Amino acid sequence: MSASYKDLKKYCYFSSLSDGALEALSKKLQPVQMRAGDDIIEEDKPADAFFLVRTGEVEILKKTKWGQKAKINVVSEGDGFGEMALLTCSPRCCSVRAKTDVNLLKLLKADFDEIVGMDSAFSQMVEHKIRSYSQFNHMKTLQPFALLEPKKMEAFISKLVEKEYPAGAEVIKQGDRGYIYYIIKSGRVEVIKKNMGDIPEKVSELEGGEGFGEEALISDLPRNATVRTLTDTVVWTLAKPDFDDIMKESFLEEVFPEDVFDIQNREVSYLDVRMPIEYEEEHIPKARLVPMDELRKKYGTLNQDTEYYVYCQSGLRSASAAFLLNSQGFKAKSIKGGLFAWTGPVDEGTRETEGIHTPFKPT
Repeated sequence: MSASYKDLKKYCYFSSLSDGALEALSKKLQPVQMRAGDDIIEEDKPADAFFLVRTGEVEILKKTKWGQKAKINVVSEGDGFGEMALLTCSPRCCSVRAKTDVNLLKLLKADFDEIVGMDSAFSQMVEHKIRSYSQFNHMKTLQPFALLEPKKMEAFISKLVEKEYPAGAEVIKQGDRGYIYYIIKSGRVEVIKKNMGDIPEKVSELEGGEGFGEEALISDLPRNATVRTLTDTVVWTLAKPDFDDIMKESFLEEVFPEDVFDIQNREVSYLDVRMPIEYEEEHIPKARLVPMDELRKKYGTLNQDTEYYVYCQSGLRSASAAFLLNSQGFKAKSIKGGLFAWTGPVDEGTRETEGIHTPFKPT
């Protein structure tokens, strides 16, 4: 069923148009029906239309550099989508998928351009909306934010503080207390840890779109590494209370050992994030070793369809590991208390050591 000019008055896009202009516009709108899950717009494809939602909801999605689809927004009745590519004459910057069954109104590009050219208020309103979403859309493609719900993003995006560092500056120093989480806006940093001989060793490099500093915030322990800029670098900073409320709550899931024992009729995939020497002493049978310092490098070797139960000695490192994995789109739960709390079977090494605890199989 086509829309009348009275129907169009509920859309903020057309609030400035006269009844006559709305009547003319209503004759150009094409009704479109889509089923839940149908693709309406595909990212990087040419733009040919603007859409209004009559009933139902659609999801706005954007690819991240890691190949995930970040949910940018949910658009529902009374709102529209697809204007950005039409105004900028560029390919679609996002995909749009029907979240529910939806009834849409479709306005072809030529008719959209005519309204923009004739009505300055409409043009200004659309351009303002695009500017307000530009930073949000960009940040939603960054690793720490890609999988956050849009409402959570909106809740704390204003709390981010931008800071600049010259090349060679220490952003984080090993041993200091941790109060801030960092996201690299531009530039590159190196992560340096002192080994057992107190000799600094470079363990990784991070670049634009990656976050760091989460371990000290999750564990409430001093920083366990130094982070130094390799180039002039700009970061966003997020204070610990906001990190806890949004990031930690969204991406850290913990489970008690006894809850793992209750899992029936399926194989459990364990991930050990300790050092190799700890793993050699004892580990949960069939656990895969991926030391915490190497985790970021090993993302490509992990399966996003597998649910990982992550552990370390006390549960602190595994909590950080589970946070990182979940923020990357994996499914991970940290075993609370680690091996200190583990009462299940372990495989012991052959070296002459006392062991960390005396395991026994629960009954």
